[in-house]
Parts: sequence; C-alpha cells; structure tokens
Amino acid sequence: MSSNAGKMWTWSLALASVLLCGLPAQAAEANSSIPVSVLTGLETVKLPGRERLGLASAEVLFELQPGYSLGPVVYGAASGQRGGFFVLGLELQRRWALTTDLELLAGLGLGGGGGGGAPVGNGLMLRPSMALLQTLGPMRAGLSISSVQFPGTAIRSQQFGLVAQWQGDFRIQALDRVGEWVRADQRSGLGFDQVALTHAQVRLHGAAAPMDFPLVGARAAQRLNQQGDVWGLSAAAAVRQDVAGYMEILGFIGREVSLGERVRLGARAELGLGGGGGVPTGGGLMAKLEGTLSAKLAPGWAAGASFGRIQGPTPGLRGQVTELWLATDLEPVALPSTPGRSGNVVRTEWAGSLQQLVDVARRDGSKASIQTLGLALNRWLTPQVYVSAQAHSAYGGQAGAYSVGLIGAGWTSTALPAPWQVGAELLVGGAGGAGVQGVSGAVAQGLVWAGLTPAGSAQQWRLGLGRAASLRGGGASPVASLTWAVAFGQVGR
Repeated sequence: MSSNAGKMWTWSLALASVLLCGLPAQAAEANSSIPVSVLTGLETVKLPGRERLGLASAEVLFELQPGYSLGPVVYGAASGQRGGFFVLGLELQRRWALTTDLELLAGLGLGGGGGGGAPVGNGLMLRPSMALLQTLGPMRAGLSISSVQFPGTAIRSQQFGLVAQWQGDFRIQALDRVGEWVRADQRSGLGFDQVALTHAQVRLHGAAAPMDFPLVGARAAQRLNQQGDVWGLSAAAAVRQDVAGYMEILGFIGREVSLGERVRLGARAELGLGGGGGVPTGGGLMAKLEGTLSAKLAPGWAAGASFGRIQGPTPGLRGQVTELWLATDLEPVALPSTPGRSGNVVRTEWAGSLQQLVDVARRDGSKASIQTLGLALNRWLTPQVYVSAQAHSAYGGQAGAYSVGLIGAGWTSTALPAPWQVGAELLVGGAGGAGVQGVSGAVAQGLVWAGLTPAGSAQQWRLGLGRAASLRGGGASPVASLTWAVAFGQVGR
C-alpha cells in the first residue's frame, strides 16, 4: 500500500470514529427534546503568500450528554478572492459554564472541501478552537481563537474570530409511535414547516463574457406568523459540465400575501455564499432579491416561481435569476384555537457517511479514487419508502474542491429478521470541482445497502455498494459507502 493510500485509510478511520459518536444519539430513547445550539462565526484565515480569506461558519450542535455536543458544520469563503471555497464536516464540542452568563467552549472541527483554487491538497481540514461567550439577551456572543490546517499542505493558520450562539430544543417523538396521531405543543425537529425542490436559471451579464447556467437544489422555510413572514435556508449546485463545481448556500427572509384561497404573492431577500466552476464570484458573498408567486396544488403541496436579481462583489456577478419549485409541508399547520399541532409521527434520520469513488477520471486524463465525507437527512413517506437529501465533500484523492449535492428516494425492507435490514436508493444532483471529469455536472448515484441495528437501538450501521455517473456522458465510477444513521420520530402532516 502506498504511503498516501495508508494516510487516507488512517484519516478514514479517524473520521469513522467521530461518526461513531452519533448525531442526536439520544433520539433513540427520548420522547421530548434534545438541547441544540446554532453557532455562527467569522474569522480571517491566512493562506500561503500572505493571502487572506474571510471564513464564515455555521454549525448545528446536538447535546449528546451534559457538556458535550456534536453536529454538522459548514465553512465558506465570505471575502478575499476564493469565492466557492466550502468545507463540510462535523464539530465536536465541550462546554463549561464559568458563571451564569459566561461560557467557555472547546471544539474540534473536521471536514472536507476546498474550492476557489485554494491549495488544499486532499481537502481534509482540521480546526481546533476555543471560544468565550457572554449572554446578550436571547443569544450569546464573544471571541474565538482557532487553528485551521489542511494536512499535507502549507495552509496552517491561527486567528481570532467573532462568534454568536443561539440555543433551543430539537423536538422528537419515540420511534415506537411512528404512524400514531399525536398532538404536539411546538414544532418538531429544527422547526422548518416546508421543504421545496428548486430549479433555477442564472443569467450573468456583468462580465465581458456573459454566462447562463442552471442550478438544482432545495429550500427549507419556517412561517414566522399569520401575516405571512417567512425565513429559511437554501442550497443549490450547478448541473452543467462547463460550470461544474459551482454551489451556493443562502439564508433568506420574505413575506407572502394571499390572493384568494390558493394563490400567494410575495418577495424574498437572500444573502449568503457561493462560487466555484469558474463563475466570477470574487470573495464569495452574494445577494438576491426576488418576487415570488405560488399556488396550492393539494393539501400540503404547492408549486411556485420567482424572478429577480443576483448581485455580488464583482462586476461579473450581476444578472437575473429565474426559479421554479415544488414544495411540501413538513408539519401540520397549527390549529387556530390552539398553539399546538396535530399529525402522524413519521420516521426521520440524520446520517453521516464516508464514501469512496473508485478510479474517477480527471480532466488531465488521469484516474484516481476520491474519498468523501457526507451528511444526509432521510424522511420516510411510508414504512418502506423514504426521500433523501445529501451533501458530500472530498477529503482524499487530491480532490479537495470536489463536492456533491444529491436528492432522491430510497426503499427499505421490513421482512428480514432483526437486527438486519437491506435497502436501495437512487439519487440525482450536481457535482464538480478539483478538475474532476468523470462524475461531474448533472450526476446520478445508485446504491444498495445492508444495515445492522444494535438491539434496542435506533442507530444503524450501513455498508453500501453502487455506482455514480454523469448524466451527460462524463463517465461513471463504482462507489462504496459506510454510513452511521440515527432515527427518531417527528410530527408530520
């Protein structure tokens, strides 16, 4: 075995050991809530050649036991010249309460990614950190000190930063209540009411050479009040080969008003990070302003369209964006006479995975395997059918900027004796970056998997085998995956 391959297996085992901690591990037994915190940060990382990169971060941490939390984190370029630099990973955190209003945090972030031409090598990023937070009304804010390292590269930076934290509860139901009709006093999960699949067309005309390219993605929204105010998050990736690797992650606020029983008119403002695929995004910060029109198709289902402008820090990132979407409600609408909600309990999963794509073709004519770290959210529609949204970023194979976003559906068996289960899933989406040619642009991935569930647990190990391929002739590669999934119940419509 070569030394590089040995290092990748070593890091793979290290990543697997972090995944072993589980995501919301208490979900298998709890029937109320798990403490959860949302932490955002901003710091300036020093790259080789005295270059500076403004790095923004957002993480959602679930408390495993008092003082210890774990959850997904995403880092992205917000200033500098590396727009499209993203890292997806996990954060393990230890918390100490120094006083009633003062808190000390120690964290270890571990993930994969890159982009914007940054010299990240394999893409594996390590980020140990400390933060001191002071209570300020409904939130905590303070200072952090961290170290960002990409092993095997010249990127080793220490820096101070700013952080803000919000705390709440992740509401869950016991798995043995799946299918039951229950009444809940608050939203379940992270509180999103609706999720939508999106298809957008971006037309940039500010640069010397205009660009026109499609995006596919997803959006999650929460209704704030009866007046139509909403907020949420969206993510999308390019699905055309010449801009493969472009992705964006945005937060939004908006308002909608009713035009009759089925039609709603609104406006939405979005702000976030994006880049990659040769799209001229500068430092990565971007904004959108859109008008929206939606129509109710059936109870819990709606379709819509929007048109607006996209604006970034460079002249090249100016233009129009048109979007179509199909949305479904995640939770029942609250009854007018009570703050609670009623609905059936549905099975939901958070999952972390390691994947290996074998012999992926590169643009220079070579082939090499790629190792990725991924996160997934699965939601069951029936006892055997689920829908899945996934994101994967490279941490091995000299493909640090390579990322994949996928959505699709899966099937699971119910007839096998415990503790075994088998399943299959078919996903589509966008992928690209790091000079990868073989599985990029619009892609599809099919997997069959076998799962092992420890007795009395809602946590499951899965080993999967399958194939990933470009949908427009870019090539295909075998895929092997190792997944750790944690299941819980949520109130559905």
